[in-house]
Amino acid sequence: MMKALIATVAVTGFCFVQANHSHASVETDFINQLKTPVVKISKANHLYPSVMMAQAIVESDFGRSELSLDANNYFGVKGAYNGQSVTMSTGEYTSKGKHYMTAAAFKKYPSVEASIKDNAYLLRHGTLSDPNYYEGTWTTNAISSSDAAMALSLTYATDMNYGNKLNAIITKYDLNKLDGSVSTGDIGSKIDASLNKQLAGDSKKSALIRAENSRSKINSIPKRIIPNFVFNDKGAVAINQGDAVIQFNSLPLQRVVRR
Repeated sequence: MMKALIATVAVTGFCFVQANHSHASVETDFINQLKTPVVKISKANHLYPSVMMAQAIVESDFGRSELSLDANNYFGVKGAYNGQSVTMSTGEYTSKGKHYMTAAAFKKYPSVEASIKDNAYLLRHGTLSDPNYYEGTWTTNAISSSDAAMALSLTYATDMNYGNKLNAIITKYDLNKLDGSVSTGDIGSKIDASLNKQLAGDSKKSALIRAENSRSKINSIPKRIIPNFVFNDKGAVAINQGDAVIQFNSLPLQRVVRR
């Protein structure tokens, strides 16, 4: 009896391990299958491949969703593609975060690559009313893939935790390695240039303010203390050795008062 129980446990354990291995294999196979087109298309459109892959995983459940199997739609994009669409039920969220189910028309693509290209086009060109709607996902704007993923919360999806879900997937499957040397438009240099320009402008402005304040302070001195000719070029007298030089706030006047 005991031997039979041990044998049963052993077999069950083997099946469990085998099931987990099979599950992991499906996930790895999916990533390997989409890796080449995702990286190529994402980089061509200045998007993070890691975010694109994470979207495909979340939206299609590693290619196992009905929408991806029946319509090659790996990103849950609604509408019609070249007039082709399928209607399916989908879960949405209200502005208050309440989940509900509804029916919607989703694009039907001829291939996986067409789905990836269309999603890239959507992220780069936004909506009809706002072409820059997804600009937060562009490598020229988002300093990291994490920032790009967070920019999709409440924009791409109604789920306010969408960005967090994408980042969790990116971390779990080490998808950042897909990004490689993603061109970020040299964001560091842009930031430095912007700061230097601002600082230079502030410095110049401050200098002008200081000069104006100094001039105002000097001009506000009563005439009985400093004659008009001190501020008048025509009546100015060159400084000679032994002449008294008046100085205010460490700024020497370039005119002298003769007794």
